[in-house]
Amino acid sequence: MGFLKNLFGGKEKPYVDKHGVYFYVQCDNCGAKVKMRADKQHDLNREDGGFVWHKTIVDNRCFRPMPTVVHLDGRHQVTHAEIEGGRYLTEAEYLAAE
Repeated sequence: MGFLKNLFGGKEKPYVDKHGVYFYVQCDNCGAKVKMRADKQHDLNREDGGFVWHKTIVDNRCFRPMPTVVHLDGRHQVTHAEIEGGRYLTEAEYLAAE
């Protein structure tokens, strides 16, 4: 049975999102945590050999806007991030709260 499963692709590979960059934010007002996805092709603007992402993030608890600007290098790694009314979390901090 294991042979047939391997032959016909029985092993599931974890999904890897090649077109998205993820950001994790926590609201300073209510503490709600938000996971945001930026599409590499459509949401990021080219700037100075890298990319920039402008977004106003709103959580689903207090609905206060959190304007943010994120600068990324050519490999889509964050080089600088600014946010008002919130703070950035690591993926581990976000997952620990779930």
